[in-house]
Amino acid sequence: WVYLDIGKFGGLAETMDEAIRYSIVTDRDQDGKSPCVLAGPTCDSADVLYEKNPYALPDTLQAGDEVFIEGTGAYTSTYSAVAFNGFPPLRTFAI
Repeated sequence: WVYLDIGKFGGLAETMDEAIRYSIVTDRDQDGKSPCVLAGPTCDSADVLYEKNPYALPDTLQAGDEVFIEGTGAYTSTYSAVAFNGFPPLRTFAI
């Protein structure tokens, strides 16, 4: 399992039912990989991503490593939970 600082309630609701599979990149992608289930930071049992179809992520991934989920971000601040389970709302950046 890999625990992320974002999950279904913080901007990845579209991963529900695993219909959308995002490109996931880390700085350790050159290392050997194994299937991993991804989970968000809340204690909600529904905050699990890709449990049926795990992602292959580096075996050397460590706490604090950055995991980039590419192609996300549009509209997430409009539907993410506000202060759910003690987490602050998503910050918005204009590029």
